[in-house]
Amino acid sequence: MVRSWLFEIFSYPYDPDPANFDPQLCKELYDWKLDSWIAAEEHGFDGVFFSEHHFTPYSISPSPNLLVATLAQRTERIRIGVMANITAFHNPRRLAEEGAMLDHLTGGRLEVGLGRGVDEPEFLREGVRMEETRARFEESVALIQLAWSQPRFTHKGEFYTYDDVSIWPRPLRAELPIWVTALSPQTVSWAARQGFRFTSVFSPTEHMRTIFDGYRAAAAEVGREAQAGDMGVCRNVVIADSEQEARDIAEPAFDALFAAFKEAAVFHDLDNVPAGYEHYQSFFRPFAGEDVSFEALVAIGAICVGTPATVRDQIVSQLETIGCGHFLNWGSFGTLTKEQTLRSYRLFGEHVVPALRALTV
Repeated sequence: MVRSWLFEIFSYPYDPDPANFDPQLCKELYDWKLDSWIAAEEHGFDGVFFSEHHFTPYSISPSPNLLVATLAQRTERIRIGVMANITAFHNPRRLAEEGAMLDHLTGGRLEVGLGRGVDEPEFLREGVRMEETRARFEESVALIQLAWSQPRFTHKGEFYTYDDVSIWPRPLRAELPIWVTALSPQTVSWAARQGFRFTSVFSPTEHMRTIFDGYRAAAAEVGREAQAGDMGVCRNVVIADSEQEARDIAEPAFDALFAAFKEAAVFHDLDNVPAGYEHYQSFFRPFAGEDVSFEALVAIGAICVGTPATVRDQIVSQLETIGCGHFLNWGSFGTLTKEQTLRSYRLFGEHVVPALRALTV
């Protein structure tokens, strides 16, 4: 069985100039997005993952834990989480407290996602040195787990110190599922050794298989057999009634997404990235040019577009190749309208979700 999730970046698509921000348009966007997440439960999705970004209309989800709490009160079954809270932008004690609260507010449906972050413009604006994000990340995750598991805890680290303290509340469940976002081999191996699930986006299907093979090998080194359910792949998805219509709406939508992504995430100088981010020189280089071919991204599997049958077959083939047990549908982006998004989600629920539930990888 493969689980189906919505993944939500939550872009503000109207105007990138902050002077032209329209609060009424933003309110309408929040309203219909919430409707779409509620509909995900009706369409058979297993859960919804939100994201965290700052300083740009690429995402108006700077505090995604608020979205988790909001959606929890309007749904009953689906699991809800963030992919991912960026630890360098938070006090980990606060993240531990919020995670514990959300576990109660969701009735045990919370999925915890944590990441060290990779979007250089955010770190520059926040004044956080990227060279220290891995150390901060690993220390933060350890502190969060300690705070969740111990009635009283002491932590003395490089960045954070607590002496004989408690958090109130602690989580509803004894153990919370932890996901990390990972592309670099070092983070993938670390996640495997910790027993965390992980997801990746944009990489070609064959490369995703190689990434998961590395995860399996690292898990085996610590005596753990990795499962298909340890890994998820995230893809942009657009489904319409015909192949041509799907492509006609998907290509400009992705062009708009790419323009926002390039400004919000890509390193300014790919020949001189911060220490610890060397892996991303090759990953980001195609996005640093003037154009990313829509057809090329479809060919490598980064975009799944077409009729319900076409998209179903594309996704099933990818999951069988990669060997992963979670599919994250990034299906609302760029210029896609409310009507186009809701139709695509409905068709995914009717035609793709049942096929994924029946799939063994």
